[in-house]
Amino acid sequence: MSKELRALLAKLEQRKTEVRTFIAQDNAKEADELMNEVRSLQAQVKVLQELENEERDGLDGGTPAGGQFDSLETREEAQLEQEYTGIFLRGLRRQGVTADMRSIVKEYQRRAVMNEGETSPAIPEGNSTLIVPKDIQTRIHTFMRTLNDLSELVNVITVSALSGSRVMESDQTMIPFPVIEEYGAIPESDNPKFSNIDYKVRKRGGILPITNELLADTDQNLLAHIIDWLGRKAVVTKNTMIINQLQTLPKQQWGSFGDIKHALNVGLDPMISQQAVILTNQDGYNWLDQLVDTQGRPLLQPDITAPGKYVFKGRRIEVASNRFLPSDTVNAKAPMVVGNLKQLIAMFSRKFFELASTTEGGDAWRRDTTELRALMRDDIKTWDAAAAVYGELDISDTV
Repeated sequence: MSKELRALLAKLEQRKTEVRTFIAQDNAKEADELMNEVRSLQAQVKVLQELENEERDGLDGGTPAGGQFDSLETREEAQLEQEYTGIFLRGLRRQGVTADMRSIVKEYQRRAVMNEGETSPAIPEGNSTLIVPKDIQTRIHTFMRTLNDLSELVNVITVSALSGSRVMESDQTMIPFPVIEEYGAIPESDNPKFSNIDYKVRKRGGILPITNELLADTDQNLLAHIIDWLGRKAVVTKNTMIINQLQTLPKQQWGSFGDIKHALNVGLDPMISQQAVILTNQDGYNWLDQLVDTQGRPLLQPDITAPGKYVFKGRRIEVASNRFLPSDTVNAKAPMVVGNLKQLIAMFSRKFFELASTTEGGDAWRRDTTELRALMRDDIKTWDAAAAVYGELDISDTV
């Protein structure tokens, strides 16, 4: 995308904002007059996009092999992603960035925020922080799924604003549809009851020292190191948040696997029980793994839908590290949460990781290294407290 086209798009967005302002002020006449300029700018953008597309086709010999650019819009997004990734790596290495490169950064962030559903900048003006490119974000999340990421079990809601609220339908007893006679009036059904859940995402971050040798290495090796670190830190952070939220549930004392069956059969609503998982730590899993029936066969069965996983009464067993979900070693109790965790917990998360680097702040100057600062923003709330039960399981016979 040329500098001229980016400037034209920025001007178009500015005029659209002004139109919305006039509408909000109930000034329809000014808004209508300004819309003429908006239409003119839209026409100019379309012509310039077509011109650049034709010029690019002429230089590149048409659509690249493989047909990865199915349309002008797709082609532009892919090229912008590639350009921004290069600038992102330059920023991490503290290399010079031209004014044209800065305009690419601004355009990329504008589109990223627009796709996220926000209208205000994702990063405050003047902040040197860069959002992580989309393809690298995808690689980070893919890597996180290979770890013990408990956020896969809860309801993760991507948000664009730093604070806000969501309306959730409360758990309630529903009544069946009534019988309606021919030509009879349809009565009002039971109205759902909703509750408002407020969220405010909080900034969390850390520092990663990077040696000059690594900065001088290939892009692939530098990115692999950053992805590994960010992925692991994000999983540890999210797991800690989720476990802290789980520990706010009231505790029940369980002495046998019959108590687990009772929680599934009676403690939970049948609709929730059918979708339940059993989350425990390594001690709790070790206790479950030693259960056998009267013929000596293990009660845990392999989950045919997920190799390496096991189920108890058809519910998948999820295991958290003792380090994050510790047992009560004094009283020989292991934690065990049974229920639908996606209905229990809502995690509100900004989609972006943000990175910035320095050779002067912190210990970077003293150590002759570059320090990488990473930021993520999340909040966590209990959605439906009746969607799970928390048991403290007696494991004294296996300790």
